[in-house]
Amino acid sequence: MGVLTLVRHGQTSGEWYDRDRLSELGMRQAARLGEVWAASEHAFEAVYVGPARRHQQTCEAVRAAYLARGLRFPEPVVLPELDEYSAEPLFRVLLPKLAERNEQVRELMESGALEGPDGARRLFRLLDPLGRAWARGELEDPGVEPWSTFVSRVEAGLRKMMQQPGRKAELVAFTSAGPMAVATGLSLGASAEKVFALSLMVWNTACTDFLFSGERLSLRSFNGTPHLLEPELQTMR
Repeated sequence: MGVLTLVRHGQTSGEWYDRDRLSELGMRQAARLGEVWAASEHAFEAVYVGPARRHQQTCEAVRAAYLARGLRFPEPVVLPELDEYSAEPLFRVLLPKLAERNEQVRELMESGALEGPDGARRLFRLLDPLGRAWARGELEDPGVEPWSTFVSRVEAGLRKMMQQPGRKAELVAFTSAGPMAVATGLSLGASAEKVFALSLMVWNTACTDFLFSGERLSLRSFNGTPHLLEPELQTMR
């Protein structure tokens, strides 16, 4: 069987709605992953990367560790299907819809508690109930990618990667928490709501491994960070 490893990007910096570049810590996390893999001469037959800058920066940091040791690292193939869902329209378009049916959310929005220095933190905490409702298909808008479309997109990307020739091909893909959770959910038959919940639990530069044969995908390990031994390197946001 082949092995597919999905890697979440390193920690990002910037505003919550525009976090598409690695922080200094995120670069260290990605470099550490590359150093650990390169030290063991962990070889990959093919490398895939999502279209976002944070995906490509993470991939490049790992690649640099291989090249520093004179090791081969395949040319990364960009797969748009590995992109994350966009959180910005969820908050901008769907959060007001959630407030119409959720008194607690409505009170938070009307009180101004989502503004100011702690506003971003409180807003992010709303992503769980907001995302779960979106995943269940209870919140929709023409301007927001439906959860089902997001899942189908990721599934199409998985199929492309699993078509790699070779029964024992070892592949790696640099992506985000959402696609990692979708792949995990597909392998376990998990509900949409549980898959979204999984997406909020993934560590930066965590690795999730799957065995695959044809289009069959089986989970081998989830959310592993053995390369991040120091507590200060372990982050989710």
